Amino acid sequence: MGAGQRNLANELHFEFGGGISMARRRRSGGTNWTLWGGIIAGGASLIPFIPMIRRRAMRVTTILKKDHRMVSGLMMTLEMTPKFNSTVRKSLFNQIYNDLMAHATAEEEVFYPAIRNVAFGQAQDVDEAYREHGIVKDLLREMSNMDPMSEEFDSKLTELKNNVQHHVEEEEGELFELCETRMSEEQLREIGEALSERKKELKIQRAA
Repeated sequence: MGAGQRNLANELHFEFGGGISMARRRRSGGTNWTLWGGIIAGGASLIPFIPMIRRRAMRVTTILKKDHRMVSGLMMTLEMTPKFNSTVRKSLFNQIYNDLMAHATAEEEVFYPAIRNVAFGQAQDVDEAYREHGIVKDLLREMSNMDPMSEEFDSKLTELKNNVQHHVEEEEGELFELCETRMSEEQLREIGEALSERKKELKIQRAA
């Protein structure tokens, strides 16, 4: 150990007790606050030069795929939930309702208009997606007024699941391919960020 290192080691001695760390001199004379003040001031002076770390936005297609898998899992869970547990079935349906409504509305306001701008000759695919959303939303509204323990509710749940699966297959197979081939990586991430923000707003409005 060099002389400078020995001096610094002698200067500071750390004692740990009760979760508190205190710096003291080994020898008499008290703490060298000049040394500590210089260290703190030096660190503080560097703060403005530390770049802010910002989480990179996900692709819009990645976000929507996660939504699709999530709601499919919820519907499967609802199907398997015993009918004697009315509270759980109703809670699961409410989550499906809120998630699907926010997902569909955000797509209609953010994602579909962006696709239409690049859907040269394929605008009918976007129109079909809007139509399928209308069917899903109508089913959700019908189910919201039903007893989750009833046979009618189960029948509508099967219909909802089939319509959602059909829509997901078409959307991921046609619209996702369309935007991923005709949009830049930056555009996909910008749309993804806008869609995420809109979904948050819709869920807050729903909860209010």
